Amino acid sequence: MTIHLVKPMRWLLLGWALCGTAFAGDWTLSRFEGRDYVPLGEIAKFYGLPAPPPVAHDLVVALPTPTPAPALNPTAAAAAESETAGNSIEPTGGPVVKLENGKMGLTVTLNSREAEINGVKQWLAFPTRVQDGQVLISRLDLSKVIEPRLRPEKVQGLKPVTTVVLDPGHGGHDKGAPCRYGYEKDFALDVALAARKLLEQQGIKVVMTRSADIFVPLHERAAVANGIKDSIFVSIHFNSATSNPGARGFEIYSLAPRGAPATNDGVFNIRNLREEPGNVVDTQSTALAGTVFHALLGNVPLPDRGVKHARFAVLRLCTQPAILVECGFVSNTAESALIGSGAWRSQVAEAIVTGVEGFKELAEQGHKPRLVVDYRHGAATVPQ
Repeated sequence: MTIHLVKPMRWLLLGWALCGTAFAGDWTLSRFEGRDYVPLGEIAKFYGLPAPPPVAHDLVVALPTPTPAPALNPTAAAAAESETAGNSIEPTGGPVVKLENGKMGLTVTLNSREAEINGVKQWLAFPTRVQDGQVLISRLDLSKVIEPRLRPEKVQGLKPVTTVVLDPGHGGHDKGAPCRYGYEKDFALDVALAARKLLEQQGIKVVMTRSADIFVPLHERAAVANGIKDSIFVSIHFNSATSNPGARGFEIYSLAPRGAPATNDGVFNIRNLREEPGNVVDTQSTALAGTVFHALLGNVPLPDRGVKHARFAVLRLCTQPAILVECGFVSNTAESALIGSGAWRSQVAEAIVTGVEGFKELAEQGHKPRLVVDYRHGAATVPQ
């Protein structure tokens, strides 16, 4: 592995301008595979985090070569295009560097895309690198992931939230994932209807992409939000992993930034470079995903599978901030029993609404959203 260092320079990151954040700084840039990387030590200093220790040489020698996520199989690829992916990657573990200052925290896994931001798992676009005892993070991840997740209140371009568009996945002949308690399409609709009631009680206008068991094409779902000024789009789904019946937990998706692969992509391809309609708000969508996910994990005790990127049709076609929430695995025996409970689905709906309200306060008043630790404060630990 060879990384070429370039002299320190002042750069007003093009990425910051594109994502709507105001940022400039002195960074030592490194170049690897055509991408710029920034030392973790400089990132830590900027955010007021403790300086990371140097990575020991013997540990570097033992580190595996960074590898991309496994490629989607044809079945999962088709699922990804039709709203949801059933081939979610699993954490591999490995040596980590953990930095905390009591107000925020950043943990990265060496030579991996696995990270944790403020106590919640985050999948980076590119693996971290190690060179000369330093951990390096891609400039794209710094601008499009770390900054809006650590400082969502600094994201520019946030607009008042006048309408929440709720999108229950599937419907009609598209039943979604099955389990002994029913179909994904019905669970998703039930959560969305419960969320609508709670939002309307708070005086927030809600529009549903479907409020009955009907089929709605993907492009029409995104078009609903695109036709409503100052709206946000929340798509609700339940997961399934037939090849891994033990898979469980929550995960959430926002649109992959231009130049970054989707989390479940196996390789970088030309599609990653294409500008999608939703890229105009991809950083705002990242802030929305983080805010809702903290509320979800902080209020419902289910494992954390992380904040991820995707190019699902409803995300890439939506020009308003948009997320897709996977509310657990119907393919998991224990989790499907929870999903089959109306009371539990109501709890999930309430948590999503709490996150939406937090994002509304962020967008309209600049209030920094609560973190998972703020919601839990001593609550029961996540079941394993």
